[in-house]
Amino acid sequence: MIIADYTILIVMGVAVVIAAGSFSIIARYLFDRGLANRNTLAPNIIDLYRTYIAHTRKKTGRIGVAFWVHSVSAGMFISIGVFYTIGRFILPRIF
Repeated sequence: MIIADYTILIVMGVAVVIAAGSFSIIARYLFDRGLANRNTLAPNIIDLYRTYIAHTRKKTGRIGVAFWVHSVSAGMFISIGVFYTIGRFILPRIF
């Protein structure tokens, strides 16, 4: 592995920690207000997002910041992983 590999992995690690932390903020918000059931065995995450968006928009007129932080960091994690995999492992085998 080269320095670029370690750098990409560290950036992805930071992005996934931020995504998990912001999702825990969303879940705690919903649980504290009784908008989601903590004991559900397999919650539908899309429903959690929709509930959070609807409730924060109704309360403040805006979508909560935690949702935007989660969306951006999860998107970064996924896109960096895809581009890294394509650039590091797939393209060198083609060319």
